[in-house]
Amino acid sequence: MQPLQITTNGTGALSTGTSSAVAIPNDSTGSRARTLLVSVEGATYILPGASTVTATTASPVVEAGEPLLVNVTGLTHVAILELTVGQRVTLTPVEE
Repeated sequence: MQPLQITTNGTGALSTGTSSAVAIPNDSTGSRARTLLVSVEGATYILPGASTVTATTASPVVEAGEPLLVNVTGLTHVAILELTVGQRVTLTPVEE
């Protein structure tokens, strides 16, 4: 496995107990990232999509301590729904 190239800070978000859509951050070139490293403080449902995307308990779940690489090419937002309200979710662009 090759190491990840991360050159830009990610976007942090806190959930309020309902699904919220977070804009996908830009990479170091100023373009919307195509790959994200999603890390969470507590188990969180996520679902990439458009600005109207909604995460539910049927969405993929990311666990604390187990970051997930997600291809978000062509998408604009990631919906998050945390199992425990008030824990941080970080979306970090990964360079290609």
